[in-house]
Amino acid sequence: MRGVQRSKKTILRTIWCLCQIVCLTLPSLGLSYDLPLDSQATYMTIAGSSSAQVVRSSCASTSGEEIIVGPEEVVMPTHKKPYSWPDGNMGIIKSGSSYEFFAAADGYPKRTTGTLDNPQAQGWLISDRAAEKPIPLCSRGPIYQDPLTGTLLMMYHAERWIVPGNWLPFYSELGIARSVDGGGTWTDLGPIITPHAPFASDYFQVRRLTFDVGGGGYVIIGDYMYVYFNDLLKDGEDYTGLNLAVARARVSDVVDATINEGRAALWTKYFDGAWIEPGIGGHSTALAPGNQDVHWGDVSYNSYLNKYISIAAGAPWPATDLYWTESKDGLHWTDYSRIVSDLEHKYYVTVVGLGDNPRETGEKFYAYYIRSRLFAQGGNRNEDAMLVRRLIELKDGAKSCP
Repeated sequence: MRGVQRSKKTILRTIWCLCQIVCLTLPSLGLSYDLPLDSQATYMTIAGSSSAQVVRSSCASTSGEEIIVGPEEVVMPTHKKPYSWPDGNMGIIKSGSSYEFFAAADGYPKRTTGTLDNPQAQGWLISDRAAEKPIPLCSRGPIYQDPLTGTLLMMYHAERWIVPGNWLPFYSELGIARSVDGGGTWTDLGPIITPHAPFASDYFQVRRLTFDVGGGGYVIIGDYMYVYFNDLLKDGEDYTGLNLAVARARVSDVVDATINEGRAALWTKYFDGAWIEPGIGGHSTALAPGNQDVHWGDVSYNSYLNKYISIAAGAPWPATDLYWTESKDGLHWTDYSRIVSDLEHKYYVTVVGLGDNPRETGEKFYAYYIRSRLFAQGGNRNEDAMLVRRLIELKDGAKSCP
């Protein structure tokens, strides 16, 4: 039996080596590809192939579904979009048959109206800079639309430069902005979530290091809005990065504070099993399995699975891969799986549902993200980044498992 097991392992290693050789040869031929995935994978996927591929086996998955990832589609080539747009997660709202896409470019909020196939079909608008903070960079992000008043609330990522005039290194935080005219103008209501390690700490001021809090993807769970982020914990002279943390506030409190009082509501971070830490400077508990790499991803309630799902960028760096994880309660995340892997840089994921609310997903939905070959090779991603997407399809594969 041991000899048989060794033979199987030898065969698997041989297949893996052959796959590596093929994958390393393809770039010289001008082709792109996806590497074999983790131990849950059943197929190699080829980026740009004409058919969707299963990237996680239902029988190997503890949750019992198949994740089918479609071929990469270019939505906006480099030369047809503003420089550096989208510089962060996109905020997307649906109005009739049209969609409005909000994101930053060079620190400015830029909006385009169109379709999921062609976001810029109806042109661009540079929003009023009322939401600009007295710090160098603000990146627009996910949007919540109040169903009663139509008011738009946007989570934004803001950065403070450690060295004035230099993009790097930086400190970052999450804030909230309000629009009462459909996104034409925005009013900044201030920060809602900041790292545990303050801007004045030696991590930033002495060591001159960067910390990226992420884009502020959110889901509604019961009466609460949960916002996900990266945190940086300070313990004396030691610092620990948390790759997935969460804070929450009652939806009614968020809406009342922003609309009626013109301020940000108070948020609390989840720490040590309870919502006891302030959103501004409080401690957090790591939610990602094993504190795995997850950066600049997005979250969504998935009605097909009756779970919350997340797709985010992760290791290796800078040729990042895309990862899937899911949760029944928004706190305990499982089934961390690599779903897209190639030698390109993939970042700023936005998950888009196909129903009336783009932030809720079903059996089929899209994952939009930027892709850059230059950044993966040490260059500037804004010089060649494209906005691309993949169709994600879920199947209940448990019935086909032996």
